[in-house]
Amino acid sequence: MPSRRAHTARRQIFATTLTCGHTSFITILILLLSKWNLCVLAAANVYEFRAFADVLKQQHLQHAIIAYNSDTEQTQQQAGLLKDNALRALLNVASLHFYDVHQAKSTKNYTDFERLFYHDSPRVGIYVAQLEDVLLQQYVLGSNVISVDTIDAGGYRVRVDVGARFNNSRVWFIMSKQRAVATALVNVRRVLTPLAVNISADITVGVRLVDNNTIELFDIYKIQKDWLEIEPKGYWSSNVGLKLNLPFHQTFVSRRRNFKGLTLVGGIVIREQPAGMDDLEYLNSLDYKNCDPMQRKTYQLMKLMEPVFDVSFQPILKEIWGEQSANGSWGGVMKLLLSGEAEFSLCPMRFVMNRVHLIHYTIAVHTEFVFFIFRHPRRNDIRNIFFQPFVEEVWYTVIAIIVITTLLLQLHMHHENRFFINKDPHFQTRFDYAILSILEAFFMQGPANDAFNATSTRTLIFSVCLFSLLLQQFYGAFIVGSLLAASPRTITNLEALYNSSLEIGIENIPYNIETFEKTTVPLGNAIYKERVCKNRERNIISIEEGAERIKKGGYAFHVSANRIYYMLKELLTEKEFCDLQDVPFIPPYRIGIGITKTSPFREYFTTSIANFHTSGLLQYNDNQWQLPEMDCSLSQNHEVEVDLQHFLPALIFLISAMLLSLAVLILEIIYYNLEHSARLARLCPRIMPRPKLEFIN
Repeated sequence: MPSRRAHTARRQIFATTLTCGHTSFITILILLLSKWNLCVLAAANVYEFRAFADVLKQQHLQHAIIAYNSDTEQTQQQAGLLKDNALRALLNVASLHFYDVHQAKSTKNYTDFERLFYHDSPRVGIYVAQLEDVLLQQYVLGSNVISVDTIDAGGYRVRVDVGARFNNSRVWFIMSKQRAVATALVNVRRVLTPLAVNISADITVGVRLVDNNTIELFDIYKIQKDWLEIEPKGYWSSNVGLKLNLPFHQTFVSRRRNFKGLTLVGGIVIREQPAGMDDLEYLNSLDYKNCDPMQRKTYQLMKLMEPVFDVSFQPILKEIWGEQSANGSWGGVMKLLLSGEAEFSLCPMRFVMNRVHLIHYTIAVHTEFVFFIFRHPRRNDIRNIFFQPFVEEVWYTVIAIIVITTLLLQLHMHHENRFFINKDPHFQTRFDYAILSILEAFFMQGPANDAFNATSTRTLIFSVCLFSLLLQQFYGAFIVGSLLAASPRTITNLEALYNSSLEIGIENIPYNIETFEKTTVPLGNAIYKERVCKNRERNIISIEEGAERIKKGGYAFHVSANRIYYMLKELLTEKEFCDLQDVPFIPPYRIGIGITKTSPFREYFTTSIANFHTSGLLQYNDNQWQLPEMDCSLSQNHEVEVDLQHFLPALIFLISAMLLSLAVLILEIIYYNLEHSARLARLCPRIMPRPKLEFIN
């Protein structure tokens, strides 16, 4: 008879070999088992192994752990050679790992049962040989484990408790050695009630009936903390195999829908609550849609779960989603989730790198659009408004034509005065008269009919007038057409915004500032450092102040689109609202509900949100909070108006000309009143007008 130490060594070799997946040695190992007399397999009933194998196949599991107490099993009756076939059938279903609780207790450097599992490992089946065994209760079921805080591989502090053992990723198959079902269930309630079993637990307790080849199965879970739910699950028999009741062909989310009035605590961020308004009244109201729309619409969406599962949500209000301090601690809703004060967040949480190690996320419940929003100027550059109809080359050509025709008219006037019979003493041959005549023709006023008699001169004036007519028609048609047509929008991207004369600001909110400080886009970085931070106090402002500055114009504000649009709808006229332009800096991002790592309600929230998507409830809830799109085609049919901003160049030109004429008048007055005006007249005869001679017939 081999020594007990030899038995232990052989068991370790067997477990290690099976864990490594050396299936080619299975047949040899099975034969060695009968020779080595491995106690746990000899004592365990063949039907229990077969029942566990059927459970693994029904759950589509390929990994399993067999937990037993070798010290207890040694005193039990041997099961005989049938154990070989039972174990062979089990090995054909899944890879096995054996955990001897007696060895774990007696060995100094033992492997803790919890260390057999890894983060996000695949689902695994666990066979517990005997529920009544005290060591199995302590070391496997965890009746002696206290919740502790630990540090994960990423250096983050994570709360771990025994409740993590009884989640849906671990399928428990626990055998009771009691023969009477009632007595066995009393013992089950006594052992499992103190444990942190939750609503997502997948625990099956088997009770062997008197006929010894039938195992009655019961489903175990908890809703309330101090009450264990026990439901008949079906049975297993050697003749028909595993037979489950009809509800157990569905998921646990579909079966366990009655939370029996359970209250779940959720954290939510509220930043803009009106004074004097109750918290719950504010959260459930559809008024003040510009205040916390993202959080409140998500809260009202999640409230739809309450009548479905007979559960109630208790919100805890915070001002921030979660910021990590220098010492690694968190604030806001993240602190509630990590400390266990809240089970989940009732507001969406962004998917950021320093949070994914700490919490789970549901599928997206909200899509956030953040833009630079501003009133687009009707013209990008107002100084060229009166020169826009023609390009620079055309204007230079027109000026050249004016100069050439003026010189040509001066030549014609000398020719007409010298060679023709025009002896009218009033006939002008001065150069300034030629300039004025050409300008009159260009401005479609034209000289008097009897001003010129020569055919060549009249031909020149007619040509200039015809050219002026065509020029005016092109010019006027463009001006009128541009006023009637919708102005083209040129500031439609980030580069055009950066190069524009608009002031640029952002909303004073943590994620907004963080977006610009951590951006890797060169143009976004330039906008933040060169335009926003140039006058930080004036450009990083609240949403209310930003809305007022957008109304005044000339200001681009980076803010959540839905929030600002509700405010601008009240501040702007319909025409002004249709002038709004948005320029994206970051793409729209989708955000989901944050849930604690050990929460048993993750599948419930994820499944419910998926149902909201497919049933249209999510879209309906979004439409209730989204500002209806305005039809701006009607506002384009308004009467054409030229505002002072675009008429300003003409006014500046007129005022400048008036000031120039006034200055010339003052010089003329001084000139005429000087004491030596006659001498100056001789020196500058062209300045003084020639006296007109009147002939009296």
